[in-house]
Amino acid sequence: MTAEARYTIRIGESRVVAEDVPYEAMLDRIVEFTVRAAVARSLDEYDWEQESVRRGGLRSLQIFRDRKALWGDRESFEEQLAEARRENVEQRFRDRNALDVSLWERLDRDLRARWRGAGYQTPSLVADMKKLFTELQRELGERTATVREGFVREIVARE
Repeated sequence: MTAEARYTIRIGESRVVAEDVPYEAMLDRIVEFTVRAAVARSLDEYDWEQESVRRGGLRSLQIFRDRKALWGDRESFEEQLAEARRENVEQRFRDRNALDVSLWERLDRDLRARWRGAGYQTPSLVADMKKLFTELQRELGERTATVREGFVREIVARE
């Protein structure tokens, strides 16, 4: 019996979204990060990592499975592998990197299914998440407006 794969997700070198978690937990962390990023953007208090995900989608994430960087772009992977061969470090490159286009496709499919389950229809999240962020921010705005009006009515009723 093989051990369940463990995933780590980073954005750049500064932000860890998930660390050493199984696949389902990785999905949870991406959803949570996305919601928090949309809220931060609504408040104009977002970080560059959050904006990177909004603009770059899943491609902005660095995903590691069992400590190997996973590549979803075959062309880029092959270019880096060729460079590693030229520099005589091919084995080291292969020890630390893997091409897995299917994981990126599965991740996109599974995340879109989760968003559908939460009431959001979204196109592929691979290239960008702008539409999803817009929907999340719109709903947050509506909910916030309702809370503000309730607060005003409550205070006015006390007078």
